[in-house]
Amino acid sequence: MKKYAVILVLVVACLAAAGAAYAAEMSGTVTAMDTAKNTITIKGDKMDVGFDCETGSLMQGVKVGDMVTVEYIDAGKKKKAVKITPMKHSMPAAKPKAAVGC
Repeated sequence: MKKYAVILVLVVACLAAAGAAYAAEMSGTVTAMDTAKNTITIKGDKMDVGFDCETGSLMQGVKVGDMVTVEYIDAGKKKKAVKITPMKHSMPAAKPKAAVGC
């Protein structure tokens, strides 16, 4: 009986790891959001891509114009967002002005 429990745990662990391997990622600027339909659209390097979110909580704290990274899985013809992470903007430090005069 103990042997079957160990095998079951190993099978579940393998399936969980395999599911994570199919996740993809895309970064870009949020161009549209529909909180009623729980969808978000990201402008990537080449095109706009729409994602379905299971819940609106994935979109909390995100607004149009934000840079984000979306982790998603392909669910048939749709892309299903699993995680949305806002990207932090790092502005280059301003160069100090050169002293003028004496």
